[in-house]
Amino acid sequence: MSKANQIVDVLLETDEQPGVNIEPDVNPEQYLHQYADQIDKDAREGKLTPQTAMTANHFWHREVTYSDGYRHYEVRRNGATQTWKRRPGEFRIPIKIGFRGYGEITHRDAADWSTVPLPDKLRPEKVKKLKPKPINPSSLMPPL
Repeated sequence: MSKANQIVDVLLETDEQPGVNIEPDVNPEQYLHQYADQIDKDAREGKLTPQTAMTANHFWHREVTYSDGYRHYEVRRNGATQTWKRRPGEFRIPIKIGFRGYGEITHRDAADWSTVPLPDKLRPEKVKKLKPKPINPSSLMPPL
């Protein structure tokens, strides 16, 4: 059972009124399942949203690569995700970069990061260097 389905089941078991204004002709169960499906879709695609930011531990940059030019830059979480009650769409994730580097991922640059590993960029085919064949010096001499 996916995380989103677990959330839907918990929400449907409570008798409290939802904190979201739902139109009267909308089925609350269907609304919750659509919301849960969107969360699952974002997680599969690797989108960094406030919901996926709470659980992911590793992040891959979509554009920046290591010095080899093929592998996407990977960082890992270095603490809890910071969120705010008054600004629900904003978040801040502290990250560790390599051995000594530290930084953060915020809602502003979330589109540049993925929560699923990205495939390596294609490497060019290696060209075989042909060694010149040794020349027999006797073949260069004119016949006698």
